[in-house]
Amino acid sequence: MEAVVKDGQTLADIAVQECGSLEALADIAVMNGLALTDVPAAGTVIRLPDREYDRVMREYCAANGVSPATTRDMSGVRLGIFSEEFTKVFK
Repeated sequence: MEAVVKDGQTLADIAVQECGSLEALADIAVMNGLALTDVPAAGTVIRLPDREYDRVMREYCAANGVSPATTRDMSGVRLGIFSEEFTKVFK
């Protein structure tokens, strides 16, 4: 599996979006020869582990267009990527 890095995404963002969990972060970094804190350039193709970490979270991100981008300058923008329904389900 592969993912294309979007503007402002870190490896942690990709781990949550594509694998459903930060647990995937170390595997993604190792597979791609990167450090945990590296910020790949937008458009970079990142190899992903075949393992499923959290199917429910991954499917939620896919169904709701959740694409975290931690390094993008949000200058006062309130981050609200998860709906109230998500909060009820994942308490």
